[in-house]
Amino acid sequence: MNESATNETSRTRAPRGQVTDIYRALRDRICLLRYPPGMLLGEHELAEEFTVSRTPVRQALQRLEYDGLTETRNGVGTMVTGVDPNAFRDIYAFRLRLSEMMGEFPAEEEVPRALSTILALQDRLEVLKGQRDMEAFWQLNHELHHATNRLIANLALRETHERYYFQASRIWYSVIEAFFEEQLADLASELNEIAGALRAGDIRAVGYIQRNHIAFGLHRVASAHMAD
Repeated sequence: MNESATNETSRTRAPRGQVTDIYRALRDRICLLRYPPGMLLGEHELAEEFTVSRTPVRQALQRLEYDGLTETRNGVGTMVTGVDPNAFRDIYAFRLRLSEMMGEFPAEEEVPRALSTILALQDRLEVLKGQRDMEAFWQLNHELHHATNRLIANLALRETHERYYFQASRIWYSVIEAFFEEQLADLASELNEIAGALRAGDIRAVGYIQRNHIAFGLHRVASAHMAD
């Protein structure tokens, strides 16, 4: 690696030998910009960190490449891809439509679990106010995404919804410091609105609430890029 990826670990390491957990740990580091665009990800170093052979690491890197977060170059290796400022509008526009489709495939049995998660996130957000802990804020958004993602019963839509969330999050995370306080307030509003929709058992409303807040995020990201 051109920088030491093993020194840039997440708060919890992936359990030994689990491809999915290695993939998630690396994905989070990329989205948090701990692994910046252009950084080489060495199979050998990562295998040592996670105490596994190269095979599960290679499989995790292949999944990241499918997600568009890494690319493999002959004679170079696997590196973190750059964030294409020209692609972010397409990614956000697609996410808007994905959110609108949530109500078409509701997993109603997941509503109580989702509501419990949202209420816990509201309490944690109150603790976070007044701080500028980017990683803690990322974790709140991460858990909100998973809570709403589980409300989608259709596997294909759920997987697509997840994939584009992480593509968008890296774009969003690259500019969030410029409007962190506004984003805290927006997250508080989103959690409150989603809690109300879940109490009513209205998954379709959850999707449209998410859609509206994605649109707010798109506006902020676009404004940041225009300022650059």
